[in-house]
Amino acid sequence: MRGLVRWLAAALLGIAVQPVLALEPFKLLMPEPHGSTFRAIYAGIEKGWFKEEGLEIVFLPIPGGAINLVPQLAQGAGDIAWAGGYTVIQARSRGVPVVGINSASAESLWCLITHRESGIRLPADLKGKTIGVLGFSSATHFMAQALLRAGKLGEGDTNLRPIGLGGPALISQKQIDGYIWFRSQGMALQAKGAPVAVMDLDPHIPLPQDLMLATEANIAKRREAFKGYLRVLKRASDYGLDPKTTPEFDKYQAKYAPQTVQDTVYLQALNEETRERGERDRAKTWRWGSTDPKRLEAAQDFLFELKVIDRKTPVAAMYTDGLLP
Repeated sequence: MRGLVRWLAAALLGIAVQPVLALEPFKLLMPEPHGSTFRAIYAGIEKGWFKEEGLEIVFLPIPGGAINLVPQLAQGAGDIAWAGGYTVIQARSRGVPVVGINSASAESLWCLITHRESGIRLPADLKGKTIGVLGFSSATHFMAQALLRAGKLGEGDTNLRPIGLGGPALISQKQIDGYIWFRSQGMALQAKGAPVAVMDLDPHIPLPQDLMLATEANIAKRREAFKGYLRVLKRASDYGLDPKTTPEFDKYQAKYAPQTVQDTVYLQALNEETRERGERDRAKTWRWGSTDPKRLEAAQDFLFELKVIDRKTPVAAMYTDGLLP
């Protein structure tokens, strides 16, 4: 109100002014505290690109991962949630109308990180080994079960162990032979000289792309806001592909998450992985942000066979590429 009064007063005096427009809050439900996942968003804020779209980004960390993110999203607590492809399949099977609006890459971001001495090179090599997952019934648990099937093994052939986020310490102590986590962490461990190998999961299991989710109702209500958000995300992603911008992005990340830039080896590995993945995406002529329905369909078939879901739903309703720039 005070801003409007000042603008009217200036206008009456003949002073040229730009009106102060209120920004529209856009709430992001975060699966983890501030960190590298949100680098493009930090850049969009600091460069003023979200402001140009009339959006004010609001960060809302939600502890507990996807199991808590989707209920919060469905209840209207936020506009976007990072929850993955398996999550949208499970939610739709329960009648929760969430939709994937953006995929992080043509690839998945997951891998099996193994101790080199374990001898694990293929899924069949998991026999008799101890493999860590985030928790039972987590996405990493489903991935481990898919790997066992790919190797023609049963769960009794391998010791699956819930380890939370303790993978790097447990593998260095040889308490586990491997664990499922993001490829960037495996690359960082290798960069630090740890005796680990990285096995990509995409060639072996039905794995959907990693998605950002929104609700059908909110998309219908705020379609232009979602399109503006994705325009900025692509703009920042493209900007970040130039290696010359890395120090700038690191600076933005340091502002929002100072503890995450202290491990410079990990940060460098993450930057390299992101850039290399972007190059692979372009080589595949992948349209930025688009979702492959065949991957969702294969993943849904797998979850149904596993009895994680008790019914299948139309894949076409699980995602939309219609909001992408």
